[in-house]
Amino acid sequence: MVTTSLFIEKEYQTVECYVEHRGGRSASASRTLTSQCSISGLTVSSASYEFLEGDPNKVTCTVSYTCYRNIPTLKWNYGNMPASSDTSKLSGGALWRTVSTLTFTASANDDGRSLICYARLAGGQTRRATITLRVKRNILNLGWSFTAPATITGLKGSCLTIPCKFSYKNSQPKDLEVIWYLYHRNEYPAVYNQKGTVIRKFNGRTSLTGSVTEKNCSLKIERLEMSDNHNQLYPWIEKNTITSYHTKGHSFYDGSTELIVSEYERDAFENYTTSALPADVPLRFSALTRSCVVIPCSFQYKEDEPMTRGIWSKKSGDIVFHNGQSYVIDHFKGRTKMLGNLNEGNCSLEIDDIKPFDNGPFCFYAEKGHETHTFNNSCVFIIMKASPEKPVMTPVPKEVDAGSTITVSCSVTHTCSSHPPVFSWSVSHLTIEVSEFMMSRGTWQTTSTITFIVTEGDGVRNLTCNAIFWRNREQAHTVSLNVKGSLMYQFKCSAPMAFPVSFVALIIITLAAVFAVFIWRKRKHTDESLKPPPRPEKRRSLWDRLSRRYTDDRDRPPRPEKRRSIWSRFSRKEEDRMAWQHERKPRQSFWSRFSRRQDCTANISVAYTSNVTCGAVSKPRCPSPKDNRRRPSPFNPENQLYGNL
Repeated sequence: MVTTSLFIEKEYQTVECYVEHRGGRSASASRTLTSQCSISGLTVSSASYEFLEGDPNKVTCTVSYTCYRNIPTLKWNYGNMPASSDTSKLSGGALWRTVSTLTFTASANDDGRSLICYARLAGGQTRRATITLRVKRNILNLGWSFTAPATITGLKGSCLTIPCKFSYKNSQPKDLEVIWYLYHRNEYPAVYNQKGTVIRKFNGRTSLTGSVTEKNCSLKIERLEMSDNHNQLYPWIEKNTITSYHTKGHSFYDGSTELIVSEYERDAFENYTTSALPADVPLRFSALTRSCVVIPCSFQYKEDEPMTRGIWSKKSGDIVFHNGQSYVIDHFKGRTKMLGNLNEGNCSLEIDDIKPFDNGPFCFYAEKGHETHTFNNSCVFIIMKASPEKPVMTPVPKEVDAGSTITVSCSVTHTCSSHPPVFSWSVSHLTIEVSEFMMSRGTWQTTSTITFIVTEGDGVRNLTCNAIFWRNREQAHTVSLNVKGSLMYQFKCSAPMAFPVSFVALIIITLAAVFAVFIWRKRKHTDESLKPPPRPEKRRSLWDRLSRRYTDDRDRPPRPEKRRSIWSRFSRKEEDRMAWQHERKPRQSFWSRFSRRQDCTANISVAYTSNVTCGAVSKPRCPSPKDNRRRPSPFNPENQLYGNL
């Protein structure tokens, strides 16, 4: 009996046993073995399990199995990200392996979520492998920003304050803290942390001077030392720690403030060779941050000895304005300009996009050839204003009528005469006038006066004057107007159009009525003789046709043609219908048309039709009552004639 161990490589594998006896005889037997497919080793792996926000990483999902025909399908729960699969056979065995590679780019919201790989088998079974994502946010995607000077100068042993302001894109979080760090390439040493530790050299020397709720992150450093010279400091204004962010593609050095510490204060004008001349520069001057300011400046000069160059500098000697831009420090390059003409003694300076910490003092001096001239009272200290002044509007009536014309003015003061404010109104105006008035040296008042018509619509309406300062700093003033009388205004507006149309329509209707009456009267008086007579046979009653008598008088006289009695309409007596008439009857009076009185003349008529002659006589009147009898008339044979002649 022979026993051995076999390595199953296939799902259906044939095993054969061969035996050879002495004498050359042999025998063999075989059997097909059926093996079950197995799957193992479903794992998810990555080069680093800390993902950087916005940085793509490769994540692999690996599964091993024994049956090639039952390759499992690998899928990820992040199906919107690109993935690729590869299947290979492991060397030295019957195992196969499928690897799915996912290119995963994490976002800030993915922190703490699960990354899942699913393996679906041929029989419908599903396996899964999971890892938890730890995402380090990108510091470039911060929801806040700050402004601080690039450099600041201080004396050894004294104190200095680094001015700092910050702002959030969305709402500012509550209980926000400010931490200041010393710039280091791979570390984050703190120089100020209210709830944490700081490095020893700054321990007890730093504090915040502003309020975080007012978005102030200014840092005060006391007892400056020479070892502080050229240190780079930057703030961190975030609830999450700085280590929870990655700085790939970012350097804190770019936004840091450099400390420049000197042992003594150098006089900026110590090498100047000429005595000081008088100048007129305000000691203090206000400016709107992130806008511009024009510092008024004038000096006495001699016409025969004009100055060739004007220069503005700080007390430390840093040049703020110079004709040669290479002399100007980086912080003020491209932001300063001298507006005045030195030949006229005007040395006014414009500072554009002024920063909160550009408060000076700034001093003016001039050059003539190789000589430098200083001036007395030539330095100015700038007082920063965080927001523009609110416009002032002239009083307007509380109640106005719709359609009325109103004139209103809106004024605002500023200190940037080179870029005065621009006004916008919430109503359409008929006229607008803008004027400038100098209130004091360097301070101007700009006024916008408009005339507008109050539109219809009863109720409270707002009138807004919006002053737009340089670099889109805005401030508005709104007053309420109670509008009334809109219906009357609409009627007045529509009357000039409605009345002419109504008048024309009335004229047309009147002309049409007159024309219709004229046609009616013309048709009424048309010669009726042109009408053919009706056939008598159609208008005679059956009794009249059979009767041998013809009445001579009637109960009531016939009225005009349209008011004739029914009996007269069917009578055979028609004196005017036997032939065409060529003359119109005389027109009767108004009374005779309605009178029942008969004419006194007898109405006897004879007609001839179709060779048949008929005679007709009037019937006698009815006998008088018994109490008033009349004598009978004498016998006349002609009255008894009847029949055909």
